[in-house]
Amino acid sequence: MKLSELLNVLKTAETAEEMDAGREEIAALIPAVQTMFGYDQKNSAHQYDLWMHSLHVVCNLPRRMENDMVYLAALLHDIGKPEAQCRGKHECDPDMHYYGHPEKSMEIVRDIVIPELDRQGYVIPCFDVQELLYYVKYHDDHVSVKLKHVRRHTKMASFAMFQNLMLLQTADAKAHIQIPVIAERAEICGRLAGEEGRLLYQKILDGE
Repeated sequence: MKLSELLNVLKTAETAEEMDAGREEIAALIPAVQTMFGYDQKNSAHQYDLWMHSLHVVCNLPRRMENDMVYLAALLHDIGKPEAQCRGKHECDPDMHYYGHPEKSMEIVRDIVIPELDRQGYVIPCFDVQELLYYVKYHDDHVSVKLKHVRRHTKMASFAMFQNLMLLQTADAKAHIQIPVIAERAEICGRLAGEEGRLLYQKILDGE
């Protein structure tokens, strides 16, 4: 599988199962994804193993957007979870947790995935790499419909990238069991990905 073929699958597949049928071809292109295959997240907010969760996140994005990096980020956003797994802060907590996994995922993409693709002849432009790393690093970042959260991100990235990040966060939240806190996150990020986010950004441009 070529990188262009993978991106096409990520952008057009209608189900996670359709993508999963090509998991070995994907792993031949990006060997690091194999750590996600069958990985039990052992967390009550998750109904899928790590690999299938990632594929559901991809499918929860709007189909056939022009931007490639948000789809690749959806596939790779949790790739650092196996290295970040730990017990909760309370002894009675039965769930495993993944504190700091976005940073770990970003490091794996930056230090392992991108160099491996480069070795195979797939040179991703520097700006696209920066965009990909932004999506992965901040995919779990807390946001709200407050100007300070939008302002923080628009200091790091373009507003278009911020709205793509909100699409990714919405897609990620919807690939969880819909407990109230996660459903609320999906709702807030969905609003920021749309007109409400644009209105907040305009307030920033107007000096608020």
